Amino acid sequence: MKSYYFLAGLPRSGNTLLSSILNQNPDLMVSANSFMCDHLFATAKLQFDNRYKNFPDEKSLINLIQGSLESYYKDWEAKHIIDRGPWGTPPNLFILQNYLIDEPKIIVTVRDIVEIITSFIRVNPKQLMVLHDKQVKEGKRFLKTYKDKTELMCEMIMDPTGQLEHALFSLSNLLEEENRKYLHIVEYNDLVNDTENTIKSIYEFLELDYYSHNYNYIHQFSVNGIEYDDSFYGGDLHKVKKKIKPKKYEVSDYLPPHLIKRYSNIEFWK
Repeated sequence: MKSYYFLAGLPRSGNTLLSSILNQNPDLMVSANSFMCDHLFATAKLQFDNRYKNFPDEKSLINLIQGSLESYYKDWEAKHIIDRGPWGTPPNLFILQNYLIDEPKIIVTVRDIVEIITSFIRVNPKQLMVLHDKQVKEGKRFLKTYKDKTELMCEMIMDPTGQLEHALFSLSNLLEEENRKYLHIVEYNDLVNDTENTIKSIYEFLELDYYSHNYNYIHQFSVNGIEYDDSFYGGDLHKVKKKIKPKKYEVSDYLPPHLIKRYSNIEFWK
């Protein structure tokens, strides 16, 4: 029987780097962005289906939920699995606590919001404008705008229905007093500048024996023989450097002062 843990990091905050490091341990496998949260949530919602109300076979539905993790990761040859997704949102955490694991352990990587925005713009500006154009076509935005391209890209990243907002909502729920015990926060700068101690703290949180990782050569993220295909997004969203190095650019290289001010000092977890 495998043991399961969870990664619910903010995007562009070191998730892939952290996963690439941890995946050096043969007893541990970290997933890519997983749809397990979505799958379990959709399964749990079946209790509101008319067919279930007509024949409320609760035990069978619970079996379906409880068997999902083990079934999905059946062919992953590791003792410990870390599934990545927004596990801290109220419905996802409820499913974890009530059907899967009484005391879940959830790692959350974080990074200053302006740095996350800058990282997105730096890596894949074209995709951000694709999202903008899609909103225009769907009638969610006007055909013409008084905002410049950089401001529009920032708004795409901070979209209230987007990936970053979802991850922030997940983190905010984990910071509630009753949920804080499930949470271990990893600051991006600590991961980059004090890597070994940061990794050791994760092992302590997970209550696993420490594995001696190679911090001088990091392979690209790969798990169970599969790698990310970022050509789908048109940018190297999950590429990691072979050697761990602090960033060489400044936020001000990509964002004007008024946008830096707008998105600064909103790190509620600090």
